[in-house]
Amino acid sequence: MDVQTDPESDIREYSRTRIYGLMAVAVAIAAIAGLIFGNVRFCIGIVIGGLLSVVNFVWLESSTKGLFADWAEGRKSVFPAARFILRYLALGLFLLGIYALGALPIAAVLIGLAAFAVAVMIDGIFSIFKSRK
Repeated sequence: MDVQTDPESDIREYSRTRIYGLMAVAVAIAAIAGLIFGNVRFCIGIVIGGLLSVVNFVWLESSTKGLFADWAEGRKSVFPAARFILRYLALGLFLLGIYALGALPIAAVLIGLAAFAVAVMIDGIFSIFKSRK
């Protein structure tokens, strides 16, 4: 007998899948535009930024779940926001490395990194218009 303990899990999974799909579309459009108006390095920078965006999203979700699980179980940590800060520190160090090495155009990587924000905004707009029906 399979008992579902979280009735909103299907909704969250659908939302997560939709965000991933919108991120992929945003990165693909930006990469094609980067290839047309820029060069191959710019296109690769956008794709790498998009991959960083996915890693950042997964890490954000994981650290948020961990934080709320700790609170729900009554565990107290010395510095509960450490996962969030480490995520930004790791991302910043990676971007600094790309910039310092000149491996890819930093603007292209930042455009790809913005895929999560673009996906969330598009999803929000879709949700607003969907709820008006």
